[in-house]
Amino acid sequence: MPRPDITFITGQFVPHCCHDIDKHFTDYQTIQYMDQGEVSLRVDQRAYALKGRWFWSAYPGPQIAFRAAEKGGSWVHRYIAFRGAMVSRWMEDGLFPVPPQAAPGGRSAAARFDEVIRLSRLQEPWSAVKAANALEAILIGLAEARATTTAPAGWVTAVTDELAITADDVPIDYEAMSQRFGMSLRSLRRNFRGRLGTSPHQYRIARRVQQAREMLLKTDTPIKEIARSLGYGDVFYFGRQFKRQTGVSPAAFRRSREG
Repeated sequence: MPRPDITFITGQFVPHCCHDIDKHFTDYQTIQYMDQGEVSLRVDQRAYALKGRWFWSAYPGPQIAFRAAEKGGSWVHRYIAFRGAMVSRWMEDGLFPVPPQAAPGGRSAAARFDEVIRLSRLQEPWSAVKAANALEAILIGLAEARATTTAPAGWVTAVTDELAITADDVPIDYEAMSQRFGMSLRSLRRNFRGRLGTSPHQYRIARRVQQAREMLLKTDTPIKEIARSLGYGDVFYFGRQFKRQTGVSPAAFRRSREG
């Protein structure tokens, strides 16, 4: 029986959520969905005031904080937490991470999210596959809604592809990149963050760290070779960047597979 390359950690429906989250996520990703209420969200230094039905993601890299907009308040909340190589593919396809985004489809979004949570909890044949497919359908719907912006078609894939192949010790000329796609540098950064929820630089780092995590968990490739294969000329710099993103060193992360 085929299984998706993803592990669902937990999923919850919290009708009166009063969480106060402020942290770096380390070794897993989440999709968050609010159905009612008001939430204050911050991703690094960028702040959002959300009211009504909104999606957003939490993932390794930026400092992410969210809480009720009013002290003592609450909101209707759902979330699903997961990890696995499938996330790397979603990143490559521009489906993840999800920037703060108004929910398309109105009230039906809650029912679709509840189905993902339900399937992720089942211990039945095919349930993990169904949960992954249902979650991917939500991500595709969100990406389609984002595609209505005025940025040139296909630029996201082209930019992310270029970020993936550029060696870490080779500086990226973002000004020239923006000109190739008919945008100003400011527009490139704004449109990129609007589509993917992060800056080009942070996306570049997060994608490489995600690839490194998969290689550390699934192979015995020496850390120095992993760093080199991901474009790092300095293994010590790779280690510092990895720890900054995940909270642990590459060696400690690899040892976690033995636990």
